[in-house]
Amino acid sequence: MSNTKKLLLIHLFAHALIIPAFLYGEVWMFVASFLWWQWIAATAISAGYHRYFSHKAFRTGKWYDYYFQIIGLFANPGPALTWAGAHRMHHAYSDTEKDPHSPKYKGWFKVYTSQWGDDAYIERRMMKGLYNPISKFFYKNYYKLIIALVVVLFLIDPLLMIFGWALTVVQAFHGYGLINCVTHLTGKAKNNAIANILTSGEGWHKNHHDKSNDWRIGKKWWQIDPGAVWIRAIKI
Repeated sequence: MSNTKKLLLIHLFAHALIIPAFLYGEVWMFVASFLWWQWIAATAISAGYHRYFSHKAFRTGKWYDYYFQIIGLFANPGPALTWAGAHRMHHAYSDTEKDPHSPKYKGWFKVYTSQWGDDAYIERRMMKGLYNPISKFFYKNYYKLIIALVVVLFLIDPLLMIFGWALTVVQAFHGYGLINCVTHLTGKAKNNAIANILTSGEGWHKNHHDKSNDWRIGKKWWQIDPGAVWIRAIKI
């Protein structure tokens, strides 16, 4: 089974857990899950997977290579190696037939659900400088780590598994689905404040395309960018 199909199955499983969340959860649990996702989005996905690993936009300690890939498991973005490879292709071939994120050429549904191709589709040169023992370990063991995480959380408390993992995966799925589709619907990068709420700073997509190696995506005072706040605290 391809990695893209494995990721989709995990996302479907997480979505199914919305039912027991509404049956057995309380309001504060939904609020806590949203805040937890905001932390994951800002510190691990936006700052880690995206600005640090994919674009090398800032430097920090080696601890961060472990941090963003461990915390990233709570959002199920897939291994950082393939995530970054696909994202670099997005920038290299933005809004063309070779852009894996282009809703115009790949179809809105495939892009929204990240079903644009398997690892073999990603050009090897897009992964230049990304291979290291840590990234290779997480690539090789990604699905084992996901299963271990879900089992541990379930054994502690099934509701912890639902609100601490499943609902954050659901929020990540739709947040980045919006980024990939809505910000490129017209055939060129656009900013989107709504998508920004669900991705903790990624909605200022045109800003990012204009200067992709800048760790600050929000350029104006009103463009909220929690990822940049985190980066400012940890960069060296």
